[in-house]
Amino acid sequence: MTLKPYRRLKLYIYKDPSTRVIRYSELAEYLQGQIPLCSVEIRGEFLTHAREHWGAEPRRLSSSIAAARVVDVLMCEPVGEPLPGEVAFEERMLLNPARRVGGILYEGYMLQTLFRSLIPPDELRYGTLHTILTQRMLVTKELGEGRGHARTIILGQPVLISTTGLVEAPALPRDVYVKLQLLRSPDMQQLILEEERRKLGEEVLSPDDERLTEVVKGYALMGVFYYLFGEAFCSDMRCRLYNAHTHEELVEAQIRNGRLCTIHQRMLDSLKALSAA
Repeated sequence: MTLKPYRRLKLYIYKDPSTRVIRYSELAEYLQGQIPLCSVEIRGEFLTHAREHWGAEPRRLSSSIAAARVVDVLMCEPVGEPLPGEVAFEERMLLNPARRVGGILYEGYMLQTLFRSLIPPDELRYGTLHTILTQRMLVTKELGEGRGHARTIILGQPVLISTTGLVEAPALPRDVYVKLQLLRSPDMQQLILEEERRKLGEEVLSPDDERLTEVVKGYALMGVFYYLFGEAFCSDMRCRLYNAHTHEELVEAQIRNGRLCTIHQRMLDSLKALSAA
């Protein structure tokens, strides 16, 4: 366990306006109750905040975001030089962040580096963590992986949590994919996928799922643990810090159990004792 000198934590959380079911006041209250001497400030959408408060220029920002797009998930390489139409699309997204758009992938670490560059130095001091909820679908290709994978969270500064990724990245039961492979038409595949999701009901997360608040609590806590302790994920499938690969695992860790494992709870308790001394 790595524990930096701890006095207090200032946590900024940025809303995803395309997902309207997240109860941010409840999220802030939970995190402040879990983490000693933690104050949480809820802000609006990150890129809107960057434009209105930090002077980010929309055209340049749109070009940088478009450059982080990934076309081939196998290679997981960003496009680098975006087309004018892609830049124009991102500019429209900046003006209307509540508009939900699917099917576009972004290299997660490239986007994280870009977002970090927008944050003023005085808000990157130790003891300050930014957590950005975004509808953008994040993909990365980790060392030793043969292909890129969709991600729910990118740890670090800032933390990126993909609300789309929470729904789309975890795997569904294997028999669903077997059914999809029997169909050639993408439209039919989408219809079957939606029907299978309806059948699975509460076993899977869905867009605008009221349980997303509970799930985001756990993922925001993951970001805090990594920042304070250097702990990335937990191997216990019932711990809130478990990096779920399936919907079954995610529902179990974040909703059915919704608690930390004994080891990680002790780590928080040691932080509380340290802050009380």
